[in-house]
Amino acid sequence: MRLRGYLLAALALGVGMPATAAAYDGDPLAPTPPGLSVPQYGTFRSVLAQGEGQTVNTAALAANEVFGTVPNSFTNQTPLYSGIMPHATTLTAGELNVYYKNTDFGSMPGGVGAYESPKPGVEIYFDKEYGMAHIYADNFNDLMWACGYEQAQERLFLMDVLRREAEGSLAALLGPSQASGDAGQLTNQDYSPQELTQQADNLPKQYGAPGAKALDGLQQFVAGINARMQYDELNPLEDLPAEYLALGILPAKWTLADSAAEAVLLETQFTVSGGSQQVINGLQQAFQTRFGKDWLAPYDDLSEPEDPAALTIQSTTVDSARAGKIEPQLNLNADLDRGSLHGANDLLVGPSNAQQRAARALLPTWGQRLEKLRKAIPTVESNAVLVARKLSQGGNALGAMGPQVGYYSPQIFSEYEIHGGGINSEGVVFPGADPFPLIGHGIDFAWSGTSANGIDQDTYADLLCNPNGSKPSDASTHYIYDGKCIPFVIRDQSVETPPMLTSPEVPEKITYQAKRSVQGPIFAFATVHGAPVALAVAKALDFHELRGIIAFMELSENLATSPQTFRKIMSGFPGTETWFYVDQHNIAYQESGFYPEDAPHSNPNLPYWGTGKSGWVDFNANTYTEKDLPPAERPGETNPSDGYLISWNNKEAPGWYLGPNEWDGGPIQHALILKDRLLYQVKTGGGKTTLTGLARAVNATATTDLREYSVFPVMARVLGKVTGPDAPFLALLKQWHTDGSQRLAPAGSNVYGDSAAVALMDAWWPMAVKAIFEPALGPTVWQGVLNDTLGLPPVGDFTDSSGGYPWTGATYTDLRDVLSYNAPGAVRHALLPEVPGSHIVSWHGSYGRIFCGNPSSYGGGATLAACRAVLLNTLTAAIAYVESKRGDNPATWTEYATCAQTSPASCDQEVPNTAGAISTPPFPWQDRGTYHQLIELTGHRPES
Repeated sequence: MRLRGYLLAALALGVGMPATAAAYDGDPLAPTPPGLSVPQYGTFRSVLAQGEGQTVNTAALAANEVFGTVPNSFTNQTPLYSGIMPHATTLTAGELNVYYKNTDFGSMPGGVGAYESPKPGVEIYFDKEYGMAHIYADNFNDLMWACGYEQAQERLFLMDVLRREAEGSLAALLGPSQASGDAGQLTNQDYSPQELTQQADNLPKQYGAPGAKALDGLQQFVAGINARMQYDELNPLEDLPAEYLALGILPAKWTLADSAAEAVLLETQFTVSGGSQQVINGLQQAFQTRFGKDWLAPYDDLSEPEDPAALTIQSTTVDSARAGKIEPQLNLNADLDRGSLHGANDLLVGPSNAQQRAARALLPTWGQRLEKLRKAIPTVESNAVLVARKLSQGGNALGAMGPQVGYYSPQIFSEYEIHGGGINSEGVVFPGADPFPLIGHGIDFAWSGTSANGIDQDTYADLLCNPNGSKPSDASTHYIYDGKCIPFVIRDQSVETPPMLTSPEVPEKITYQAKRSVQGPIFAFATVHGAPVALAVAKALDFHELRGIIAFMELSENLATSPQTFRKIMSGFPGTETWFYVDQHNIAYQESGFYPEDAPHSNPNLPYWGTGKSGWVDFNANTYTEKDLPPAERPGETNPSDGYLISWNNKEAPGWYLGPNEWDGGPIQHALILKDRLLYQVKTGGGKTTLTGLARAVNATATTDLREYSVFPVMARVLGKVTGPDAPFLALLKQWHTDGSQRLAPAGSNVYGDSAAVALMDAWWPMAVKAIFEPALGPTVWQGVLNDTLGLPPVGDFTDSSGGYPWTGATYTDLRDVLSYNAPGAVRHALLPEVPGSHIVSWHGSYGRIFCGNPSSYGGGATLAACRAVLLNTLTAAIAYVESKRGDNPATWTEYATCAQTSPASCDQEVPNTAGAISTPPFPWQDRGTYHQLIELTGHRPES
């Protein structure tokens, strides 16, 4: 901390500042990159949203503050990532190399832009065009060290933020304003540093030689991070991230526990499914109050846990672990008293809310935004489309796939190529968590993942007690387990806030107190029949998260030589994820994760009693293990008979049970657009497609409005012929549908095509959905569904609540039911004839009632006229709303692809989330992987 005054003065005055930041603009003295010792089998392509990014030094931050200059590496892939969209439907084979970069091993786009050898046996090259690292080392340990060194070189400050977020210690970096956020994090992830280190140290004992190698790799990885940190501190103005200088602090030494904590944070964020039973409990109670004894039918209608119309990855049935018929009289679940649920507060000693707000106001604007970083990370996204050889014109399997983790500045992903000690891979990492690519490619295969469905997380209600027999309360430190009143594991964690230029007051000591039962961290309290309970979150991967590093290591070792070996490797990953594989001849997917078997006759939608009598079968609190669904019984498939695999977080297979809060198992899902556009390319290709055709399909889908594409046709069919002043506006929507339902500006323009229709749908959709469902549900249930499961944006907004996409399945199904009841000679649940080109998918009449028009009889129908009136009235209201905002001439209703940043947003643009001091400019909206691979290979090693 002695350097603090000098560094801050230098930053403020520009004294001794370097002329430029790292530019990767060429190094004539760089040696030629080493030759490859592995064969090449075709072209791997990828694109990383915005760009690779880099550490921002004092010169770069000063240039940004004064001139608005953004380092080239923050944006140099935007012309690829965003530039493809206006050309998606007309892509040519030659343009694939325009909008995707070549990531074959040894590829160096533009030549060598920079070179360094931070220790003997390690060479790091940065290509000139994109600033991506290509790392070579003499052996495994040196390579792992180099990975840590390079990740810290490019993302040290972001890594620091993420480890602090994970550990509940962000206040130690950003000050007292972060106290409540840290306390909240400890109610979900409360491992001590010792526990995290122990989990890593146990890898050899638990997993043998692979575990020992993974531990060696992690230890060298951490050593490399610290080596780079030491280098930066010796060269603060040139190399230390300027965020530290702006805050007046230096980074703390990196530990094995830090990497483990970050890995746990990310696995919990992306690969945990289910849970939230305490929320669903309250929602079910609201349904019961509204509908009485018949409440379950409308509840199942909207939650759609097993809708036969759902699009699934595979067509063959895979049964989840089922507890059998629910028997409430067995008292296996805790039915929380309505209104009793309230959150736990782990902040023991620290600033008040007012003091936190005051401290936040002293931070720089970018520092204030950093506290939103974790909330910006999506929990469920990503897509993959794989095409088998039977549908490929070239006879090679095809792949287009990528994880959606949001957009950041700098990007939260970092991409590199690594070689040495038996490792040969290329792909993206979360800096600080792991040296091995999490998504990417090996010698002759590529892989990706999408967040999966299922239940590997549950809520337990721990009945509070006091050892002396006195009346328990939220303050009680004991709970009932196996018939005994036992203590919670209670851990105090203290952090000291740093003295910063922004808040130079005396450092403050903040103390948190985390409670944990045998099931997991305590995050809330409630009562059951008046008795106080503590709610614990149980995740099946708890205490096993670091097992995941072995899977990624084995992929980088190229041990996946076939679909079978790939599926075996990724089946061992502890989190709930759907993994995809493509090589020259094969496509495959495999579901990973631990899926506990629940006590017979228990209810998976309600909290389990934590007394040891219900919940997970054969639960062992000492090893945190339980009886799980056998790996062979999880979803997975190789080379499916229909010739493709498609996933956009849709249901994996018929029979696979969705989690309590996963209300998206209906007939409309954005994966349907991928399927529709892929099959169109197959049809126009004479029954087969090419990599270019696949690229057209997936990229055109990225800018398609799901509501307009898949639900508007049935809305229009209910409306029928519309005359009068609303007719031309309905015609605008029909024309937009004909044009492809794109939220997209043509090349060279910043204005959406079909702008008027886009504006009208954004107003009409939330009005229509509310008018269809709220009268039948009533205000309490309606608001509960909005808050807890199916979000809906405000009128006129698309950027909030996923554009209202969660309501597409329910709206579609209800309107199809209306048409079925009112079709001439209709038979209940009969299929309606399709309208050519309408994209109306098969319907199964799965609802037990009509919502639109709110018929009084639960099981009865509704007149078409009543539902038509609902849609027509809301269309009229939507037209009036847009006219009030934009005038009565729809030709002037302009929707821009990018615009000035406002709150609320005034256009759809993607605004990267702050992950450092420099903001990356917004870019046009698209629904696509942050990192996207395009794969066709022409060779393969002998399979084994």
